[in-house]
Amino acid sequence: MNTTPDKSPPQMTDMSPLAARVREFLDARKNKTRVFPGPFPKQELARLHGFAERRKGKPEMILAEDARVELGHPQTVSRSILLVCQRPGLVSHGRVSLVGPDLAEIPPGTRAAFAQIVLAEVLGDNPPDPFDLENAQYLIHRLPGWMARSVPGRLWVRAGKGRVAAGLTLAVVGSALVSAHADDFPAISACEVVFVTWNADDVEALAPLAADAGVLAGQNKKLALSADGTYECTDLDCDDCENQPVCDNLRDVVVRRRKL
Repeated sequence: MNTTPDKSPPQMTDMSPLAARVREFLDARKNKTRVFPGPFPKQELARLHGFAERRKGKPEMILAEDARVELGHPQTVSRSILLVCQRPGLVSHGRVSLVGPDLAEIPPGTRAAFAQIVLAEVLGDNPPDPFDLENAQYLIHRLPGWMARSVPGRLWVRAGKGRVAAGLTLAVVGSALVSAHADDFPAISACEVVFVTWNADDVEALAPLAADAGVLAGQNKKLALSADGTYECTDLDCDDCENQPVCDNLRDVVVRRRKL
């Protein structure tokens, strides 16, 4: 019996088809979308905004009273989506798109709806560890004034008053995310970020995309993508399943696609 540990690289599912849906989402909201071509150089992020190297940042706690705004608070709508794309040319490196107001434009003390989408182009035979890649999107202790808490599919962020007053913007946060992916993982050749703020309907419009990304990432172990592009479930008891809202979203998406 072969007892040699399996040292094969981690397998990643190509989510390139979902990138086209991000483009469709942005195209439908052109009138309220700003695009920052970026990214800011890593040295500039460090000098002006304190951006730290991976695992070298200082822990920071931002209390509610010290927050300029809260994005994705549990009382609001929130989505966090990571798309790993293995087709070259789909990801515009350094681009940061913002649908909605920036941090300083949101009234102080607001709890705003929030979505963050990270598109990472991963090429080559040595993909990053999925766990490390998942953690990169939270910028843990790396960007002063930005404190993120995460649960699967959601992101809750507090942006500190002092740092927002000193120039912290979502363009800066997006550039930090680009650096945290493209600079820290050699297999990532391009990274792009999309933020949605304020409008709960715009954030909710991403629910089907988030559900599909979760399935492809293996977050819902009961669902599998079939050859015809629909999803099959191995659980026969829908009445007692915590993933029923996800399945309902997927069924709605399939019905709409078949009508087109």
